[in-house]
Amino acid sequence: MSQTKDKKSVNKAKDKKAQPEEKLCIWDRVGPKEREAIEAFSLGYMDFLTSCKTERKVNSHILSLFEAKGFEDLSKQPKKPKHGGYLLHHGKVLGVFVPGKADLKGGFNLIVAHGDSPRLDLKPRCVYEDGNLALLKTNLYGGLKKFQWLARPVAIWGFSTLKDGRKLDFTFGEDPSEPALTITDILPHMDRKIQREKRLTEAFPAERLNVLAGSIPAGDKEAKMRVRLGVLRILEKKWGIREDDLLSSEIEVVPAGPARPVGLDGSFVGGYGQDDRLSVYTAANALLPITKPDRPLLLVVFDREEIGSYGPAGAQSNFIVRLASAAFQAMDESGCWNGVMSALANTYAMSADVECGVDPTFKEVADELNSAKLGFGPCVTRYTGAAGKYGASEASSEYMAKIRAILDGEGIIWQNSLIGKQEEGGGGTVAYNLSHFGMDIVDSGAPLLSMHSPFEISCKADVWMTCRHYGAFLRKA
Repeated sequence: MSQTKDKKSVNKAKDKKAQPEEKLCIWDRVGPKEREAIEAFSLGYMDFLTSCKTERKVNSHILSLFEAKGFEDLSKQPKKPKHGGYLLHHGKVLGVFVPGKADLKGGFNLIVAHGDSPRLDLKPRCVYEDGNLALLKTNLYGGLKKFQWLARPVAIWGFSTLKDGRKLDFTFGEDPSEPALTITDILPHMDRKIQREKRLTEAFPAERLNVLAGSIPAGDKEAKMRVRLGVLRILEKKWGIREDDLLSSEIEVVPAGPARPVGLDGSFVGGYGQDDRLSVYTAANALLPITKPDRPLLLVVFDREEIGSYGPAGAQSNFIVRLASAAFQAMDESGCWNGVMSALANTYAMSADVECGVDPTFKEVADELNSAKLGFGPCVTRYTGAAGKYGASEASSEYMAKIRAILDGEGIIWQNSLIGKQEEGGGGTVAYNLSHFGMDIVDSGAPLLSMHSPFEISCKADVWMTCRHYGAFLRKA
């Protein structure tokens, strides 16, 4: 009898050893000073999310940080800039360069992120009237759940270039003293046939996501479409935008209101656009204090990632080649095509993008051994993709070992992750767009809940640790 008990005890011990070791969360592994630092960092991060709800605003904010430190415009061909340089393309994609002790041909340490987020855009011809109400027609941008955008306050953030070359930057619906905007929904008493009995993807047609804009008529009482006219007059009076100017305008519809702490303990950050502005903010703040690194450094903030990275501001463009070439020119190094391409091939890179965290409410879609948990640090994701790793690059064994050694050597709290179970979906980042240069690249970022929603959730401790994580990579890779 005692021998049987002993065998059971041994088997239980073996089974326990076979399971991954339970790690403590960041909150358990930091002291009072670190907790103060986490709270302080989260305040700046929430301010950033609140004030930067478009890709142009993101780049403008990040650029101002580096200009304040003395970084120079590489398009003006400066020679050996003391601190470093930057390249901005159409306000949509930003690249930052920091010279290192080593020459450029040996490659860069590179972090790439993206400043765009899922949203609604106003169509070029957007103002219309129906039922004596004025509405604004929208167009989906990126992967979002349409029903999450109904019956909630939204705001418009606009950028318009007029025919005479003037540029206008404006917002409406954010200031509490302003009226809110919204997209209406049908009441539950009457939604059975139009919504409840349909599939979720069919119950909310994109063409019905129209912004409620006004009801006060303008002009002659005998005229038609007077409420529409009233809205057009407001656009012209407030910002000098006429209807035809909407053809050359970028007007984004985003959730209104500030980012704010979440939870009874305030340990989370809730706000719009954390995919992928969390990575942008933490990477930029990791790069700012670094001077005279061993290897030259690059940070790139792309646009269009949420819709495939196409276009001149996306990761499929030649911007990274232009940035590397500008760095060669600024440092007076031989920047022939072969030299630039060799440098990119010798580059160590991180595709900085957020990861889906395990949500206890929906944990059936997660592979818990390989999924990220909030509060346990940034994730290193060896491969993304879907349905058999389609649509992704994959970091090599050697590169993963190098990253592990750097992070563990610097005392970074981090975790392994994959995007859920194999047949539950999947996703990708810009890593595959840059991997064709031959560089080593791996995905890495903080986990989120409610990703791609109007109110994404991150953990303050993860945000802070992600900044340290990127800093360790930039200094040590």
